[in-house]
Amino acid sequence: DTHSHIHGNLPFALGRFIGRERELPVVRERLASARLLTLTGTGGCGKTRLALEIAPGLVPELADGVWYVELAPLTERKLVPYIVASTLGVREQSDRPIIETLRDALRPRALLIILDNCEHLLTDCAQLCEALLQFCPGVRILATSREPLGAMGEILWNVLPLALPDSDQAL
Repeated sequence: DTHSHIHGNLPFALGRFIGRERELPVVRERLASARLLTLTGTGGCGKTRLALEIAPGLVPELADGVWYVELAPLTERKLVPYIVASTLGVREQSDRPIIETLRDALRPRALLIILDNCEHLLTDCAQLCEALLQFCPGVRILATSREPLGAMGEILWNVLPLALPDSDQAL
């Protein structure tokens, strides 16, 4: 198996993780019991940062690692499964739909896919999640989106903006 040494492509966190220490174990536990967890909330509230903080703790139980897929730059909806396949090193087969190729490649694997910034591709992300989760028992998905994906089996976690310290205290 050529993937046994690969443990994903998580970007390194920048700076210290502050303000959500109490949320971390709860969200991690929620993800352990749900195969699709979507972190929802307003733009800039910290969904991506929370996802990237949760993920490394899951690596030991996921033999095939944690894979980060950034969807913000994607404008063509049909490309969602292609960018996931590309990130995971799954090659397209000209005679088969990409979803089928991806499902077959991921069926025996145990991994977490972080789908970041799904809000402009909700339907396509939901379809991909449903297709993978139905046929790939070892796959889990952690999505970030301003709105729920609307996929079957999706569990939501609303990420509230962090309160700013009182200006009096900052002085």
